[in-house]
Amino acid sequence: MTHIRGVPDESRPTCKRCEKAGYTCGGYEKKLELRFHTFAAQSDPNAPAPTKTSKTPPPAAKPGVPSRLVLRSNDNQQDTVPPDMSLVAFKDNIQFSYLFDNFVWSSYGTPWLQMSAEGKIDALSLEACRAFSLSIFGKHHHQPDIEVSGAVHYDKTVRALSSRLSNVGAPGSEALIVPIMILLMHSSTTPDPQASAFHIQGLLKLIQICGPQRFAVDPLRLAFESCRATLITVSLITKTRSFLEQPAWLTEPWSARSDFHKNAQNQLVDILVYIPGFLQDQSQLEQSPSDQFKQSLIQRIEYQIAKAYNWRWSWEELNPNVAWEVDPEMLPSDQFPLSPSRVVRKVLMFSSFSKAAEIALYNATLLCLLGLLWTMKSPEEDSPSPITLSQTPLFLPGELRSLTEPAIEISRAFEFQLANVKRSRDSALFWLFPLGLASRVLEDNPDYITWIKSMLDSSQVTRGYGTGGNTYGFGFYKFPKIMRKKTNVRPMIQAQYGSDSIRQHSEGSSDDE
Repeated sequence: MTHIRGVPDESRPTCKRCEKAGYTCGGYEKKLELRFHTFAAQSDPNAPAPTKTSKTPPPAAKPGVPSRLVLRSNDNQQDTVPPDMSLVAFKDNIQFSYLFDNFVWSSYGTPWLQMSAEGKIDALSLEACRAFSLSIFGKHHHQPDIEVSGAVHYDKTVRALSSRLSNVGAPGSEALIVPIMILLMHSSTTPDPQASAFHIQGLLKLIQICGPQRFAVDPLRLAFESCRATLITVSLITKTRSFLEQPAWLTEPWSARSDFHKNAQNQLVDILVYIPGFLQDQSQLEQSPSDQFKQSLIQRIEYQIAKAYNWRWSWEELNPNVAWEVDPEMLPSDQFPLSPSRVVRKVLMFSSFSKAAEIALYNATLLCLLGLLWTMKSPEEDSPSPITLSQTPLFLPGELRSLTEPAIEISRAFEFQLANVKRSRDSALFWLFPLGLASRVLEDNPDYITWIKSMLDSSQVTRGYGTGGNTYGFGFYKFPKIMRKKTNVRPMIQAQYGSDSIRQHSEGSSDDE
């Protein structure tokens, strides 16, 4: 049947077997398709993949290119190539991941923000989180259609919230604190200042009507702690006394815990909450001078300073050796990038992100209190030096000679936080607030200001903070230009006042309560 070995004979068969058997000879009706497969074509990434079997022979292989002969029947079976996988199903995950990559928001909202994105709180919180993530993702990636989609979800969430806020106080309405907080974070990224004011008013209305007891169970307690930090910051900016300094708001949200325990940051917030009232009283004193009122204000401030010092001694006892210094050359540059503008030779290290956040907030609280006190009371030059209880590189109570020292310690703690935030899941109720206060104290020292700015600019998340779209930036509180020696405030709470006076000081920042 072949003329030459290996080459098919396409002529009619000569055996006549079909005819002898009484059948019509079909010859070679079932044609064989010749397909040439070259290795060069196989390795070409730009070559289009075949989608079906073709009956048209391909062009001859190029000379010198090895090829092989593939025999296939001319059936209608088609090669199946799977289509490209759609990313629609992963859209929320991608956008939520991008949202949480902003460590200021993610650490402030830990863990209730992440729970909202997972749908573990309620549908409204998930919708608010989706609106936030879509808007941020679309804006930062210049995708107007995604940004518009975020605006649609935002409008939908606001309408649903407005409807439910009309019946605030009803059972379950306390859960609205989470979507309102998310929308407040969302509005802070927009140029409209009225949007943030609207959500702050919603928060104030909600938590005051619901009362402190209804926020005692997680995750609402955790959301309340973040909310409290925001409202205190607003009160500091406006220099207006906050209802959050009332005893019920300092205790009842934590009453459901068996040990009635607050973490270290919230213990400091219990001190910080009085400062807006002190600022309001200071403004009143400037308008209507009164020696008696001034002395009362000084005593109340000193009492909170003593509480802050007491917190610091307790922290030192509970956390020995959690802070140390290292030479910058000892740190891997890929894991701990340092600014070339840094001022202090050694790097301040902490055992964890949360410990650095606690020390930064402690110093910020101290800056506010000492800054207030030193505007009204002359320094004592003969205060004895404290007994150093440890070899810690951190300042201990009574060691401060000026506001500059806690401001520098804040800057050093922030350097550690910035380098380690990506590896941490700890909460930071006040992420940039301490550094903002430090920058006001150090504003006359260009080297330190350059260092602070370089740290902020090293991350896209914090770049331009205080100079860009932020309404208040770092300038909401002007600190006095005081460089003084050690303060005469006792490092521990001591009975400088009668028991009745101590009780009054511990219950509020105002004489009216």
